[in-house]
Amino acid sequence: MEAFVHLVMFLCSAAIIWFFAGVLIDAVSRLATRFKLTGFIMAFFVLGFLTSIGEISVAINSTIAGVPDVSIGNLIGASFVITLLIVPLLAIAGGTVSLRGTVSPRALLMLLAVILVPVLVTLDGNVTQSEGLLALLVYGTVAFALYHTRAPGTFTVETKEDRAEPTHRYVLRVGVAAIAIFIAAHFLVEEAVFVATSLSVPASLVGLLMLSIGTNLPELVIALRSVLRSRADIAFGDYLGSAAMNTLIFGGLAVASGTVMLEPSQFIETGILMAVGFVLLFIFLRTSCQLSRWEGVVLLVFYILFLLVQTGNLIRFAVD
Repeated sequence: MEAFVHLVMFLCSAAIIWFFAGVLIDAVSRLATRFKLTGFIMAFFVLGFLTSIGEISVAINSTIAGVPDVSIGNLIGASFVITLLIVPLLAIAGGTVSLRGTVSPRALLMLLAVILVPVLVTLDGNVTQSEGLLALLVYGTVAFALYHTRAPGTFTVETKEDRAEPTHRYVLRVGVAAIAIFIAAHFLVEEAVFVATSLSVPASLVGLLMLSIGTNLPELVIALRSVLRSRADIAFGDYLGSAAMNTLIFGGLAVASGTVMLEPSQFIETGILMAVGFVLLFIFLRTSCQLSRWEGVVLLVFYILFLLVQTGNLIRFAVD
């Protein structure tokens, strides 16, 4: 009975994040339109931050609870989910994801390198404050370079109905949605700790498998909406922004928590799969500036392998 209650709590928390993510995305999209921000840049800096509220909340709450390894697993798993699950699904569902005129190959390469930083510094089994500072420096440098070398994007025209809506109402919706997502993420952390304790497995492994899906529900919402609205530039900008934001959160978490000890085996396997997947993603997008349905299927295989490897780790730790 107790296990059922915890399952219901986890599902309810995930459902709250899903619902309010939709509210958040709609409100910030309308605000960005009002202030005439381009699709990719708006999505990278604005939506990328706002859809990372779940990860930020998990990082804060796990640090307060004394289990920062939950958040470290979540952040690395979330980046894997975004780049090698959600992006391929976007290509498969939409037929293709075209990025022509949206982001340059050089900028894409820099962003993928930023996203890869957290898993690279975990390979030795610990994360130090100096490694956290390195992650912050890498993110800041690349974000600055991206903003000042941004490609021209497209502006969304504000409708008559949108112009009639006061700006402060959109701001209020953003605030309410952000608070709701933050609170729901607090309960996600509690349920993750319960699962880790019950199964006697590393908390970081639960973060890799469970929380990485739960905190990326906002990105899944964007994927569905972008397919319907044919705005892959906004979707992809949000994905890169959200995944890169995970590196920023990772750096802040490491600086705040000090040295965090981890189980290295799970991150070595994850790092190899992520690195190879990123190389293929870069090659696919560099060749034709678009991701086809079949290329999406190839990338999705890496996420399936990730699931199989981490499920094996979960079983191994539970048995031991």
